[in-house]
Amino acid sequence: MNTEYFAELSRLLVARGMPDQEAAATVADLTGYLTESGKPDAREEFGPPEAFADRLTRDHDGERPEAGAETWKWTSDIYTDRLLLNRYGAEGWEVEGLDFVGRFVCRRTPGAAMRWEYRRESAHGAKQREELTAGLEPDGWEPCGRWLHMTYFKRPLAASTGPAADLAATPPPPARHLFFSTKFRGLVAVFAVSVVVFALALGFDVVDAIDLHRPAVYLAVLGAAAGGVLFGWYGVRRDIANGVESR
Repeated sequence: MNTEYFAELSRLLVARGMPDQEAAATVADLTGYLTESGKPDAREEFGPPEAFADRLTRDHDGERPEAGAETWKWTSDIYTDRLLLNRYGAEGWEVEGLDFVGRFVCRRTPGAAMRWEYRRESAHGAKQREELTAGLEPDGWEPCGRWLHMTYFKRPLAASTGPAADLAATPPPPARHLFFSTKFRGLVAVFAVSVVVFALALGFDVVDAIDLHRPAVYLAVLGAAAGGVLFGWYGVRRDIANGVESR
């Protein structure tokens, strides 16, 4: 049933003007999400394919995108997001929001595009977000997406640079959709090693040279694995708070 649902959804997305490649990527993301979430029925999770296709192909004001508009969805880690947002904002890409898998949903209309600039702020809870937004609005910033406790803001670059923000021509849309820094990949590797060590500590006899059934060794390995995970999470939270960037 899910295969038929996604096949119909893909057909409807293309019929509503979504490029074939984007429609295929969208359906693949939705399929992966459904599998990871453990939800058995796509129709129950997303609703009728016709209505869902309408939602996926409408912008935030409920209107169809203007003719000729380009769309691009991409994701990155916390060490590259602001660098990339401002790099591609300078090419005319406007972020309209973040989707349910954390991708920046961007749109650009060649011939009518303007440069954008972005910033990321941390806020915990609705009250902090409201206060943060109210403080930034006088300078032309408006929220354009939220992920966990991070809120992203955008404004036309003309607000800070004036005529220098004019965009005479737009380069082709980027071919990439995933941007992960060296530091992020290193953290993922450390986390993966910690998980493997944790599994060994629970009794999987993968390394015969270590007697994990001795209490002292067991506790030491278990503590090292848990400590690695906690240290990594603490480091990420600290980097978010300090605004650490990497390439």
